[in-house]
Amino acid sequence: MANNRRLALPNPHLTEVSEDFLYHLGLSTHDNLAEMFGDIKFIVMGCSTSTMLEMAKYARTELYLPTERLENLCRSERYGIWKVGPLLVVAHGVGGTAITILLHELFKLVHYSHATNVIFVRVGTSAGIGVAPGTVVVTENALNSSLRKEHRQVVLGQEISRPTILDQVLAQAVLMCQNDPNIPTLLASTLCADDFYEGQGRLDGAFCDYTEDDKIEYLRRAYQLGCRNIEMESCSFASLCHRAGVRGAVVCVTLIDRLQSDLMTAADVQRYDELVRRPHQLIVKFVKRQLGLKIKESKQLAAQTQASSTPPAQPQVVTS
Repeated sequence: MANNRRLALPNPHLTEVSEDFLYHLGLSTHDNLAEMFGDIKFIVMGCSTSTMLEMAKYARTELYLPTERLENLCRSERYGIWKVGPLLVVAHGVGGTAITILLHELFKLVHYSHATNVIFVRVGTSAGIGVAPGTVVVTENALNSSLRKEHRQVVLGQEISRPTILDQVLAQAVLMCQNDPNIPTLLASTLCADDFYEGQGRLDGAFCDYTEDDKIEYLRRAYQLGCRNIEMESCSFASLCHRAGVRGAVVCVTLIDRLQSDLMTAADVQRYDELVRRPHQLIVKFVKRQLGLKIKESKQLAAQTQASSTPPAQPQVVTS
C-alpha cells in the first residue's frame, strides 16, 4: 500500500460550507468522523442489508475480533453500515443510482475522517454468461448496456460519458487469494445493465418486445467481448472510484448461466446461501492477507482471544 494517502475532494464548493451533511447516511461533519472511521482501510459494499450484516459477522470472526460490537452506524433507513476493525461493511441497495448516491457520501466520509489508503470493493450476485453457476468473477472491465467501457450520466441536461476503469493490480491481488480449487474463479469483463428485466434481456418481465433469439444474440456479443457476468452497479462503481482516485474492485458470484436459462435451477436455489457467501469469503481472505494475518492461525488466535479478557491489538496494515 502507498504511504498514508488521503482522499482529496475536488469539489471547491465544499470549502464554503460550515457543516457538510451526508444526508443518506444520517451523518455530518459535526460528528467526530475521525474518531468513528479514521482507522478504516477497506470498504466492502453489497446490495442487501441482511446479506451484508452476515458478511460483517463473518469478517468479525475471521479477523479475530469476537468482542467487536456490530452496530448499524447509518442513522437513516437508506443504507446499512457496520464497522469491523479496519473494515467497513456497507449495504448499498439495488442499481447504479443507489450506489452512486452512496459513493458520493462514502468518499466524503473517508475524506472528513482522515482515513488513508482506503480500498473500495463491491461484492454481490450476478447472472453468468457462458459460465457455470457458482463461478466467482473478479471484474477486469465494466461494460455498459451498449457494450462500451463507459458510464453515462446526464448532468444539467447534458449527457456525460466517463471511463469505467478498475485497478488491475488490485483485481489480480484479489484473484490470487482464491485457494479453494472447488470454487471456479476468474478475471473477466462484466456487463452492467440499467435494470433487472429488459436491461438484461430477460424474458420474464412485465414487458418484453424482443424474442429469445434476440436475447441470445445480444448475450453472445457480450461474451465475445469478454463478459462473463451481468449485474447493475459496476459501471457506476468503476467510474466513480476512478474519478475519485481510489482503488476499486468488483467481485460477484454467478447464480445462473443466461445462455441456458433466465431462472435458477432447483439445485442452485437450495445452495443459494452458500453461493452468496463466496465473494465475501474471497474478500475477507484478501483483507486478511493485506493485514498480514495468516488464515491458518484463525482458530488458534480466536481461542486465545476468547480466553483473554483483553481484546487483541488492532492488526497493522502491511505497507509493502
